[in-house]
Amino acid sequence: FLVAASKLLPGRSSVSAIRKLKRLREALKALDVDDKRGILTAYGERFLFIPLKLIHSIEDRLADSLGPVTATSFQYEIGKEGGREYMRMARKAGYDITHVREVRKVAERLGTLGGWGKLTVTEVNLEKKIARVRWTNGVSVRNRKGKTPVCHFGRGILTGCAEVIFGRRCESIEISCEGKGD
Repeated sequence: FLVAASKLLPGRSSVSAIRKLKRLREALKALDVDDKRGILTAYGERFLFIPLKLIHSIEDRLADSLGPVTATSFQYEIGKEGGREYMRMARKAGYDITHVREVRKVAERLGTLGGWGKLTVTEVNLEKKIARVRWTNGVSVRNRKGKTPVCHFGRGILTGCAEVIFGRRCESIEISCEGKGD
């Protein structure tokens, strides 16, 4: 990561606040709260707000019950299906995922609005069918002292998204991990 110091320009924070409000308004337009049925929907799909600790509990139970290697595989494959669903939803929301600019928007908006963390698409090559994504503050990162990558679920989500974008089966590699202190 490259970190640079800069001075905050007058009015800059208000511009940022306005952008945040616009993004929140956009998200709320898509959200439908059905009090009678007790459900939330957006883009024609049902949603559920869950605490982060539930994700951690699922990861832990899989590892305890199946062992760490099998648990990793399960998390990855479950994530892939979720990623494919996210991209189907993005299409329903009007994103044209055949354009790199739109792919970047989907990653930024659905990643943050879904609470998954900060997603930045740093490279997409539609011809070579390669993508590189920086994911910070991912849901699986609990501390920064691990010995192996921990973002199997998230890696699966991104892989499922890539499969829809590229129209073919994909695999992914986590080249650095916040959970390892990278």
